[in-house]
Amino acid sequence: MSDESGLLNDLSLLIRRKREEAGMSQTELANRSGLHRTYINNIEKGSKNMSIESLKKISDALGTTITELMAEVESSGDSSSQKIRILLIEDNPADVFMFKRCVARTDFGSTIEVLESGKAAQAYLRKLTEDESAEIPDIVFLDLNLPGRSGLDLLADIKEGSRLRHVPVIILTTSSNPVDVKRTFSGYANSFLTKPIDPNEYERSIGEVLNYWFATSSIPD
Repeated sequence: MSDESGLLNDLSLLIRRKREEAGMSQTELANRSGLHRTYINNIEKGSKNMSIESLKKISDALGTTITELMAEVESSGDSSSQKIRILLIEDNPADVFMFKRCVARTDFGSTIEVLESGKAAQAYLRKLTEDESAEIPDIVFLDLNLPGRSGLDLLADIKEGSRLRHVPVIILTTSSNPVDVKRTFSGYANSFLTKPIDPNEYERSIGEVLNYWFATSSIPD
């Protein structure tokens, strides 16, 4: 999907379908999630005022997670070789949701592969290195604090392999420690972005990164 309205519409339809499959009325879902029934009704109609906190409450009430909901929405979208292939290595579901929403608001069509642990990312990167037929991502957004294997180690995995080393790696983390900045650039990261707290600033930052790499700069195929 290439725009925010498409993302939210698909998410709204999925929430309604899961509620109906669970045999719940809007009132029951509202009670279980601690939200107002009118709000649930608006969400199912595609309201753009869905917060991460509300989505977390709804997903909990439906017996699922934000990550699982977003993955199901992604899998229902049309694939295209013209879309930017984004790899997001991030273990925080709220940050995954925020990132996807920011990307959806840009002018770039994309597919987003999400890996939620360092170990999962290590296995995925190893497969890309060993399988010449596997499609490599066009850009990687990498958190530093991950379970199983650190972002710094994963950065080394990417940059030490001849097949992946040209792929831009954007460090996307809560850290603003100069030591982390120095260590990641020493490991050949292409950019270091501290996650903005303000949603509008977050959106602007992600948009600028994608605009630089895919509308301004040139990278090898």
